[in-house]
Amino acid sequence: MKSVVRGVLGILLMLSLLMITDAVLAQDDLTSEGIVQALKPKIKTRGAPSGLSPSDAAFVDRLKQKTRGITVEERAELATVVQQSGAPAIDLEVNFAYNSAAITPAAAVTLSKLGQALRSKELGGATFLLSGHTDARGSKDYNQKLSEERAKAVRSFLIDNFSIEPTRMLAVGYGFEQLKNPANPEADENRRVQVVNLMR
Repeated sequence: MKSVVRGVLGILLMLSLLMITDAVLAQDDLTSEGIVQALKPKIKTRGAPSGLSPSDAAFVDRLKQKTRGITVEERAELATVVQQSGAPAIDLEVNFAYNSAAITPAAAVTLSKLGQALRSKELGGATFLLSGHTDARGSKDYNQKLSEERAKAVRSFLIDNFSIEPTRMLAVGYGFEQLKNPANPEADENRRVQVVNLMR
């Protein structure tokens, strides 16, 4: 009887881990392994991993090689590519200093878990989109610039502290274009960093 109960509990645990993808993990429960599970490629019914089409992958590669900022049109196209690809993603609460891209000690804890996850065997070699999002306080232009600076700060932290190859990360700011809680544009959950596994 105990072995049956253990077996059922094991199955329930596996199912709960599978349901983590595309979710926001509560910061208290956030672990590097939880991030790995959220960002692992999903398998389609025909056995091939979900991901970008060859033309979308070429588009992402072009963005990674740009030396100047990403245009509004490219940002919109990238958002569409990510949405249509079904790529695994996770939203992380990353606490920055007020009106700043300076990473706080609390943010460093969260980003350290992300860095450990990106160095894992399961995620090795994949390319990740790091997209910064703000709430709707302040002007559109100000928030756009701030979100870009914060996405770049996350990328720099991962390079400097975890030796993640720069070519594996694309940092993009979206300002308040993609509110997580549009019913409350100034809600805390709108201020986040989304990590998307582009598997490229």
